[in-house]
Amino acid sequence: MIRNFFKSAFRNLWKTKGYSFLNIFGLAVGVTAAALIFLWVESQITKDDHFPDKKDIYVVKSIQKYDGATNIFESTPGPFAQAAAEDISGIKHIARTDWGNWLLFSVDDNGISQSGHYADPSLLDILSVEFKAGDKRQALSELNNVVLSESAAKRLFGNGAAVGQTVRVNNEESYTVTGVIKDLPKNSSFKFDWLINFKKFELANPWLENWNANGLRTIVQLQPEASLSAVNATLLDFAKLKTSGETAYYQNFLYPMSRWTLYNSFDNDGMEREGAIKNIRLFSIIAWVVLLIACINFMNLATARSEKRAKEVGMRKVVGAKRHTLILQFLSESMISAFFAVLFAIGLIYLAIGPFNTMLKTDLSVRLFEPLHLYFLLGIVVICGLLAGSYPAFYLSSFNPLKTLKGAKQNAGTAGLIRRGLVIVQYTASILLVICTVIIYQQIQHTKNRDIGFERSQVITTSLQGDMAKKIHLIKDQLIATGDIESVGVSDNNIMNIGSNASGFDWDGKAKDSQVLISILNGDEGLIPSLSMQLHDGRNFKPQLVGDSTALIINETLARMIKRDGLVAGQTLHWNNEARMIVGVVKDFVYNDVFSSSPEPLIISPTDYAYGQLYMKTKAGIDLPEMLVRMEKIIKANNPAYPVEYKFLDETFDRQFSSVMMIQHLATVFAVLSIIISCLGLFGLASFSAQQRAKEISIRKVLGASITRLVSMLNREFVVLVGLSCLIAFPLGWWFMHDWLGNYKYRIDISWIVFALAAGLAIAIAILTVSTQALRAATANPTKTLKNE
Repeated sequence: MIRNFFKSAFRNLWKTKGYSFLNIFGLAVGVTAAALIFLWVESQITKDDHFPDKKDIYVVKSIQKYDGATNIFESTPGPFAQAAAEDISGIKHIARTDWGNWLLFSVDDNGISQSGHYADPSLLDILSVEFKAGDKRQALSELNNVVLSESAAKRLFGNGAAVGQTVRVNNEESYTVTGVIKDLPKNSSFKFDWLINFKKFELANPWLENWNANGLRTIVQLQPEASLSAVNATLLDFAKLKTSGETAYYQNFLYPMSRWTLYNSFDNDGMEREGAIKNIRLFSIIAWVVLLIACINFMNLATARSEKRAKEVGMRKVVGAKRHTLILQFLSESMISAFFAVLFAIGLIYLAIGPFNTMLKTDLSVRLFEPLHLYFLLGIVVICGLLAGSYPAFYLSSFNPLKTLKGAKQNAGTAGLIRRGLVIVQYTASILLVICTVIIYQQIQHTKNRDIGFERSQVITTSLQGDMAKKIHLIKDQLIATGDIESVGVSDNNIMNIGSNASGFDWDGKAKDSQVLISILNGDEGLIPSLSMQLHDGRNFKPQLVGDSTALIINETLARMIKRDGLVAGQTLHWNNEARMIVGVVKDFVYNDVFSSSPEPLIISPTDYAYGQLYMKTKAGIDLPEMLVRMEKIIKANNPAYPVEYKFLDETFDRQFSSVMMIQHLATVFAVLSIIISCLGLFGLASFSAQQRAKEISIRKVLGASITRLVSMLNREFVVLVGLSCLIAFPLGWWFMHDWLGNYKYRIDISWIVFALAAGLAIAIAILTVSTQALRAATANPTKTLKNE
C-alpha cells in the first residue's frame, strides 16, 4: 500500500509539474527564510552558553539617583572586589576588569594592535577558559605576564610555540607569554585577544583606590548553593558601610549573565526593561508568519487542484478504497512534497547563509546534523505536511463517487471560501511587513538627517598612541601646514560615546538638595572648530590652552539649568571644591544616544593629551587620497613605532544605527520573501481560476466581450481580496509600529502615505501577477475551448 502511495504521489507531482514546482518552491523559500532567522535567534538566546558556570556568573551594577531619576551603571570602584570577597559569604570568585584597551604587540618587526583587558587572575576561573598551552594557575601571577588568544598567538608567532616567548607592548615594556587560550566564540560577551594582570592597570591609575571613583567592571561567580537575594541584600549598602557613609550616593546589586544580552536596559525608575529580547521575539514571530504564508500557499494550491482529481477519487472509491485510505494517500503526497521542499530549502540555506551573515555582520553556520536542527527540519516536514495536506485530504476523500464519475462538479463553495480566506491572510502578513519596513526606514533616515550639533563629514579621526601625545602640538602644526586640513582637535573620549560622568557640581542659585549627573569630556581648543560646533555664548579655549587650565566650556542644556537664557559665560562652577570659570557655552550636540530627544548636561574640560582621539577637519575640494598619504606620513614620522590607523567620523556615526539597520534589513528581506511566496500562490490560483472559468470566458468572448473587459473581470476577484487584506493590515501595522517607535524619544509620526504606498504596491503586484494568466485565458481561441468542454 505504501509503495502505491509513493507511486501515486510521484505520478501526480510529475503530471502537474507547474503546480508542483509552485508548491515545492514556495514552501522551500518559506522554510529557508524561517530557518535563517531561527539560526540567528538561536545564536542570540544561546549567547554565553559556552561558559559552563553561566548561571552563577554576575556583574556588579550600581544604582545612583539624581534629581528623582534612577540610573543603573555597571561601573564599580577599585577596592570593592577585595572587600566583597572578604566580607560577603557565597562569593566563589570575584574579578575586576577594565573596559577594554587596544595595545600594540610587537615581535621583531611584526607589530599588531590587539584588543584585550587588564583583569584579575580569577577571571580565568570565572570564565573557565580552556588553555591550549601554559598553566592557568600561574598564567597571570606576575605583572608582566600576558595570556594570548589562539588567534593572537598565531598572528604574532605563526605556528611556532608562543608560551615562554617575549613580546613588546606599546614599544615600552617586555611581557612574557604565559598562556594561550582557545578563542572564545563570537557570540560571547567577553571578546579579547589578550589578558594582563589588573594590578598593572591599578598601579598606573592610583585613582582606582578611591571608593568614590566608579571606573571598572566587577565580575562575580557565586557558589552554586549561595542565595542571590541574600548576597544582594548585603551588597545594597555595602559601599556605604565600608566607607562610613562617605559613598552614600550609590548602591550595588548583582545582575545575572543570562540577562546581559537580552535585557540589560533600565527605565528612569531603575526597573529592568526588555532589551534585545524584543527584537528576537519580533523576528521569531515574523519567521513563523513567513512559514505560515508558505504553508497557506501550499494548502491553497492543493485545494485548488482538488477538482482535477475528483474522478480519481471516485474511481478509487468504486473499486473499494476506504476513506481513511484516501486520507492517508493525500497526506502522504503532502508529506512527500514537504520533504522535497525541505531538501530544496537545505540547498537554499547553504547558498544564502553567506550573504545573510554579511548583511547581519554575524558568523552563523548551518550545522545540519546537530540534533536540534535535524528535529527542526523534520518537524517542518511533519507539521507542514499535515497542515498543508489535511484539508485537501479530508476534502477530497469526502467526494461522492457516483457524482464525480458522472462528471458532476463538486460543490466548491466551502473550499473556495477557505482559499479566499487564506489569500487574505497571506496578503495581510505581506502588507504588514511592507508597512513595517517603510516605517523603520523612515525612522532611520529621520534620525540620520537630524541636526546633531556638529559636522561629521570630512572629519578623519585617529587614536592618540605612542609618542603622539608628547608631540601633539608639532603634529597639529604640520597637519595644518599641508594646506589640506582646516583644523585639528583632541578629546579623551570619542565624541559619539562619552563614558565619563560625575556629580557634586555647584553653582549660584542651585537648589541645595539637587544632584545633577554631568557628562565630562576633556578636549582642547581645536575640538570645537574641527567638529564645526557652534558657540551659544562666550569663547573657545585659548590656543594651546594657555591660561585656561581651570576653564570650562559647558553645553546649552547645562547652561539653561544655571540660567534660563543659557548666557552664563564668566560665571563660576564649583567642582571638587575647586572654582572653575565657564568661558563658553557650546550649542547642544548629540552624543551617546542618537535617538535621544535632548542631550544630557555636559562640560568640556581642558585635556592633558594623555590619550584619546585626534580629529582632522579637511578642506572642501581637496584630493582625499593624496591628503591621506600626507597625513599618514606626518603621523608616522612623529610616531614611527605604531601603524597609522584612521576612521571617518561619518562612518562611526552610521555604526550607531547598526542594530536598527539590522532590523530594517531583516524586515526588508522578509517582506520581499513574503510577497514572492504570496505571488506564487496568487499566480497558481489565478491560473486555476482561469481554467475553471474557461467556458464562461469563451461564451462572453463570442458574445462580444473585449479582452480588456475579460482581464478586468478575472482581476476583480483578487483585487477585492487584496483590498480586504489592506483593511486588516492597516490597523495592525499602525498599532505595531506605534509601539515600536515608542522605544525612541526622537522619532517620526506615522504618515498615512505609508499605508497608501503599501496598498498601492500590493494591488499593483496582485494585478500584475493575475493579469498574466487572465490575459492568456482572454486571448485563447473560444471555439476550441467550447469544443473541448
